[in-house]
Amino acid sequence: MKLDFNMSSDEFRREVLYQKPKLFKGAVKNLDITWRQINELYQRANPMDELFRLRKGEIVPISEYVESFDDTGRTRHRFIKPAIYHHLKNGATIVYNRINNEPFVDDLAKQVAQFVDASTVVSGYLAFGSDASFKSHWDTRDVFAVQLMGKKHWALYQPNFESPLYMQQSKDVDVPEPTIPDMEVVLEAGDVLYIPRGWWHNPVPMGCETFHLAIGTFAPTGYDYMEWLTKQMPNILPLRYNLSDWETDKNNIAQACTQLSAMMTDPVMYDRFMQEFLGNHRLDTRFNMELFGNPNNDKLPPESRLSLNVVDIRTLDKGYLISNGTKINVDELSKKFINIIINHQPIALSEVLTHFDKAQHEHIQKLAYDLANFDIMDVLR
Repeated sequence: MKLDFNMSSDEFRREVLYQKPKLFKGAVKNLDITWRQINELYQRANPMDELFRLRKGEIVPISEYVESFDDTGRTRHRFIKPAIYHHLKNGATIVYNRINNEPFVDDLAKQVAQFVDASTVVSGYLAFGSDASFKSHWDTRDVFAVQLMGKKHWALYQPNFESPLYMQQSKDVDVPEPTIPDMEVVLEAGDVLYIPRGWWHNPVPMGCETFHLAIGTFAPTGYDYMEWLTKQMPNILPLRYNLSDWETDKNNIAQACTQLSAMMTDPVMYDRFMQEFLGNHRLDTRFNMELFGNPNNDKLPPESRLSLNVVDIRTLDKGYLISNGTKINVDELSKKFINIIINHQPIALSEVLTHFDKAQHEHIQKLAYDLANFDIMDVLR
């Protein structure tokens, strides 16, 4: 499945990002989700993980749909499927947070990540009834709601608490809940809805099967930058002095503020933070053991389709990329190769080679193999 937002990342960043919700009708191309994929997704979930929950306004107690038993000397937990079916028939929603290592989910999340240059966390919502899974609330991250099956009604309300951080959830902040929606939409299979953080929303199933992914995006904030800078503060000498009273300490505090301000506005420090922030992000990718675990193989098949495992591709202009904790410097030939991948992904290796002289093919094939071997590129077969 491929996401087509019908606008460039730069255009989205200028006109939409952080500013207002936006509906992308029919953005999911080649929509081929099946009940087998959805059932297997939930089958592999950990029954005891707090990330998996049944909700109908409130959380359904886990004891109602999970049993524990002795399995040849160790305690196991399993879903009580009739109980789950019962709750679904009676309006509950299955909420599965932080889904990873699920190929179709990972593919969609990576496309969103590269569209907004931010890491992602994905949740899934499955229901058949017409009851809300949550009360009206805001999220502390921007969300792309990707409707993959059925439909769901969304009511959205303008923020009355601007740009909330992770510790500032709507249930914990004393502001009134809006009553008149600023936008109402029905998401149908293939639609995508962008909701900026802080926008109140109340998604409600419509009495039919519905399954959507909520892909939350996590760009660095000024608060993240300040948290990172606190690790550098032991280098500020006035902050290492003992405190005694205001008259004695105020000059040292003023000097510390001056030095901290200089640190905050230093582009070198800012770049160090951004590189470290990107370096902490990971993208889940497929195993290709037959290609990279086999000592008798050192090339990718020509029909291999390639995509880039990089969250923020803007660093390419600075001559490097950061992927899954690895920073790689990029020369001009490699930059050309990577730009071809970015603009056409997923793209077959054989098609990539048509953009280069034959004398360069061997080098490009080795580059493709090495980047994929180090998990900087994904290989689709």
